[in-house]
Amino acid sequence: MRVVFGGTFDPVHIGHLRMANELASYLSLDKVYLMPCFRAVHKQGVGASSEHRLNMLALALESDNSIALDDRESQRGQASYTIDSLQELRQEVGCEPLCLVMGTDVAKGLASWLRIDEFSKLTNIIVIRRPDEQYSGLDKERMLEQSLEALSFSPAATVEDIKMASAGKYIMINLTALEVSSSHIRKSVKQGLSIRYLVTDAVREYICDNALYQN
Repeated sequence: MRVVFGGTFDPVHIGHLRMANELASYLSLDKVYLMPCFRAVHKQGVGASSEHRLNMLALALESDNSIALDDRESQRGQASYTIDSLQELRQEVGCEPLCLVMGTDVAKGLASWLRIDEFSKLTNIIVIRRPDEQYSGLDKERMLEQSLEALSFSPAATVEDIKMASAGKYIMINLTALEVSSSHIRKSVKQGLSIRYLVTDAVREYICDNALYQN
């Protein structure tokens, strides 16, 4: 089973790492893969270059064997469309289950993604609830479920169900969601505030050494 968590990781922080580490344990996997985009097409204002973001991820993952780096989108060197990566991944894993991980905020916008009608044939979806959505917002969650089903995904009753499906299933789960965001980290750096314990020491030193997020 291949599980991939995409994003800008601008920069990667302890929330990303904790979530990926916990997800590996939750799914009984050896590894969860973090896949940074080269250039996001659904997000504006990326602060660091693809090279810097890739370097920070590599540093952050050095001490955690349960998280691996998938740099295919960075190496592709052009606007990142998830459909291209899913097609490559599907060729690599064959009939093995493939899962794309995202938060509820990202999942809500899936309908606008390029060639989204092909996704259910290529991958499963694991949606991680935000902290404020884990104990409330059932109506909103049902709306999200309906939107996923409109995209030809069907609900998985259990984690074991999604581990058995090659593609076309979705599941919504709770993990330890830390209140940390990359935008807050960038803002703190710009204001000269400490980001210690929000990112790993190696990432913090890299940001400082390369004067990232200063402007």
